Amino acid sequence: MDKTILNIFKIVSLVLIALAVILQIVVLVQGKEGVQNSSVLDNFALLAYVALGIAIFLAILFPVIFIIQNPKNALKVLIGVGVLVILGFICYSIATNTFSIVQLEELETSAEISKRVGAALYFTYIVGGLAVVSIIFSGIAGLFK
Repeated sequence: MDKTILNIFKIVSLVLIALAVILQIVVLVQGKEGVQNSSVLDNFALLAYVALGIAIFLAILFPVIFIIQNPKNALKVLIGVGVLVILGFICYSIATNTFSIVQLEELETSAEISKRVGAALYFTYIVGGLAVVSIIFSGIAGLFK
């Protein structure tokens, strides 16, 4: 089954690459003026949306398959997701809006969006810091093995 899935991925990848190459050739042949008056760029965008949709579908499908095939490891995955959700709630609760009403109007945003952006920044800082610490820890631990 794994070989079948691999072959399907290869075929889908080759089809997407071939379509992108054909669209690129059309752009090169038509030139700047031809591209501005045609739907070639719309086709590029459609191809990008299709590729993104496939990637999102597979990013959701494979973890589900992994959990079904390895129910013992599913608990570890669910604990990890739970920790990330809890971290997200903590980051959201400590985030604040530091902009005045005038600044928010200039930025054309709301206080809630400002708070969400702050929470996302905190989350990114914490997860990035943990990644750096784990890389350093694994490097040092590798020296002693």
